[in-house]
Amino acid sequence: MSVAAFSPSTPGTPAYDAIINSARSYLRRRDFLTYSTPLVPEQVGSETWSVSWGYIRHFDDMIDSPKITKEQAIDLMEQEREIVEVGLAGNLKLPRNAPLRHHWLAQFFYNERKFYSGRALQVIKDLYESAWGDVQRRGQVLTEKEMSVLLYKKARSFFKLYFILADFDLQGHLDDFSYLLGMGLGMLDDILDLAIDYNAGYVNITQEEMRNLGIELQPGDEGFLEHVIKRGYLTYKAKKIMSLLIKARALARRIRVPLVKTFLLRLTEIFASPIIEGRFIPGQQYIFKGGRLADKILPKNEALAYRIGHTLIKYFLKYPQVPSVLFKREYEE
Repeated sequence: MSVAAFSPSTPGTPAYDAIINSARSYLRRRDFLTYSTPLVPEQVGSETWSVSWGYIRHFDDMIDSPKITKEQAIDLMEQEREIVEVGLAGNLKLPRNAPLRHHWLAQFFYNERKFYSGRALQVIKDLYESAWGDVQRRGQVLTEKEMSVLLYKKARSFFKLYFILADFDLQGHLDDFSYLLGMGLGMLDDILDLAIDYNAGYVNITQEEMRNLGIELQPGDEGFLEHVIKRGYLTYKAKKIMSLLIKARALARRIRVPLVKTFLLRLTEIFASPIIEGRFIPGQQYIFKGGRLADKILPKNEALAYRIGHTLIKYFLKYPQVPSVLFKREYEE
């Protein structure tokens, strides 16, 4: 017996609301920083970002899991290729019993073509290629150039997709903000996830960094991570990350729209907080301060939570996550 096909839903219908709210609910279960990004854009941007971010986050967790081998991760990517490439071509049709993440992806492609006219599709291609690059690097030590290209496609494209879907007025600085925040967050994630990634077979330090810091041990040697940290790797990366975030803050102050400006500034503070607060070690997290309070205020009904949260986020963003003076005191010349 054939299985009925799933078709993306028209905005404003109960079926559409159900798909959007399922993605928002998934993001909410992770952490408030993950959940809060859909609260900032207007409704269409929030909805489209929710399904795209839900899909990206869900599938990334699958292929990054230490529980699967490199070969299994590649198999998953091969299976996903058929879905993503057909979606990019505009011909995606799913059975109704397809995984929920594929329903989110199908709704994203529908919304993207309806509201964004293909502007985000190249960014999706870059993100897809970066996922392949991430899987392929398992068990390898990349060069500085290879790592930079990977972060550029992965983290920079993540922010570019968000800014396009959110339709923020960045005054012609879309690529600049995508690069500065993306590369800063990419390097930050590589440090905070250093141990988890290492256990899954990912080596986040490059060949050049190992030479520059005089690291004699190889990734397969016992005590490798402890040796890397003792050689000053965390301080070395902290300075690079803070340099990018300081540049992003300077650029953000030139943005005219108050909500967008404060959002960009708060992002730099959230990303810098592990460094400034002395938590820049593997296993730590960056958090949205006030997130627990906001989560308690917001109802479990995700459609209503968005309407309330979209209003409240403007007030939460008024309060810095870390004092601005700490950026200058610690890291500006």
